Amino acid sequence: MLKKFSLLVPFASLSTAAGVIILLARWINGNLLLSSPSALISYGFMAGICYTLATAISFVILGSLLKKSDYTQNQHTQSFLLFTIQKKLSGMNLKVIRFFYLLTGIELWLIQLISISVLSEIMLTIPVPITIFLFLVGMLLLDRMMSVKSILWLEILFIIALFSLLIFIPIYYFVQNGASTVYEGIRLYHPYLFYFKNSEILLFYVIIQLAVLGQVLFDKSTWYLIAFIKPKKVRRSLFSSGVILALLTLSFTAILMIALYSGSFGQFQILIFTFLYEVQPGFLTFAFLVIVLLAIVTTLLVDLRATKRFFVKKRPYYFYLIGLLILLFTFFLSIDLTILGVIYSFAFLHITMLPFMFILLFTNHTIHKHNWLVILLSIIIGIGVGLSFNALYGLAASFMISSIYQLMLQTETEDKNA
Repeated sequence: MLKKFSLLVPFASLSTAAGVIILLARWINGNLLLSSPSALISYGFMAGICYTLATAISFVILGSLLKKSDYTQNQHTQSFLLFTIQKKLSGMNLKVIRFFYLLTGIELWLIQLISISVLSEIMLTIPVPITIFLFLVGMLLLDRMMSVKSILWLEILFIIALFSLLIFIPIYYFVQNGASTVYEGIRLYHPYLFYFKNSEILLFYVIIQLAVLGQVLFDKSTWYLIAFIKPKKVRRSLFSSGVILALLTLSFTAILMIALYSGSFGQFQILIFTFLYEVQPGFLTFAFLVIVLLAIVTTLLVDLRATKRFFVKKRPYYFYLIGLLILLFTFFLSIDLTILGVIYSFAFLHITMLPFMFILLFTNHTIHKHNWLVILLSIIIGIGVGLSFNALYGLAASFMISSIYQLMLQTETEDKNA
């Protein structure tokens, strides 16, 4: 029976290499393949590098925190995150966290929809709303038709193609034009990208690391994929994924430099596509567009499969899925979305959840009945501070308030149990 629901092999049977592939395929998506001018203008090249490294470091931290004994016991049934939520939470804590569990998928979908809209501008002449509608219908059909095994094969194909292209593009372009030409072009057109004296850079790095760590710890797709890896190989897979993801930062940065060295940002809010559209037409453009499309599709398919395990029966899942797609389509058409705006908005949830996730996943402490209230109040106060000052200060406020009051609630719980 296990083989029916397996990827290539049953649950908890993938080796380190296969585990690395599926984890990388989850996190090399719109967030990593795309970058926005607003982030570069504010923080320079180090902004994108920091964001990528934050995910890599989060993998290493997660690998060091996982306890094999706790994890092995429940590996074969469902994700460790979902099992722990159902085991340790009750009442309003359970309802609010289950709601957030589903809510986090919206960020992933919105970023991929922004990517698809830009792909539509490059490749197609049909209006973006029609493209978005067709894409959402296509994802619904793929989720219905594709097995988990076929999704893994698609991820393997995506990672192989991506690695090949990321190695080839920088080498090809630097050999053809010279590294000094690219560097001098950026110095001429975008000298501020090498300017590191922004007073908020350190705060930006710290906040991004905390927010991404919270995102990784509460990511349903990551825990769903981890459940397919042998328990003894989980830590090694996470460590290896972190190291490889950190090394990929160099290739992404090189491609971004190539995209910018010859002039302005261009017409796209996603700079990688400036490289495709203006700098490197032809086969490489087509290949990279296919890879971006594969990244989007595989990421969303895994998210759908992880969400499906949240529901006991199929009927509520399909009601949820149809409602989600309608909500996304309406939301996308009614609001002017940007990559940085989506990331910052959901960062309030990720960074506020971080202290709670440490307590939930990596301690044996009883969860206080008012933890949910602390999370909600921390998010609201942080958003208020962010609107009054700026987003970084708001995120810092959310994290500090959440940390302090979560610690106070746990101290109170331990005193009662003593």
